[in-house]
Amino acid sequence: MTSEEKRLKEDFKWLVKNTASLQRTLSGKFIAVVNKSVAGIGKTAKEAYEKAKKAFPDKEPLMDMVPAKEFLLL
Repeated sequence: MTSEEKRLKEDFKWLVKNTASLQRTLSGKFIAVVNKSVAGIGKTAKEAYEKAKKAFPDKEPLMDMVPAKEFLLL
């Protein structure tokens, strides 16, 4: 596993652990995670991605959409 793959794995674990707290302030927004922190926020995935790439041009961010608390997946 490369160092970039390890970082993405750790970012994913951080995201899962912090989803509830992210829902309180970022519900319905797209986020980009780099180094276990939110590096970009936007109304669209592209907007969040571009903000993260500007802050961390050498890193590929982990992208997600923070679900609303009432989100239900069937």
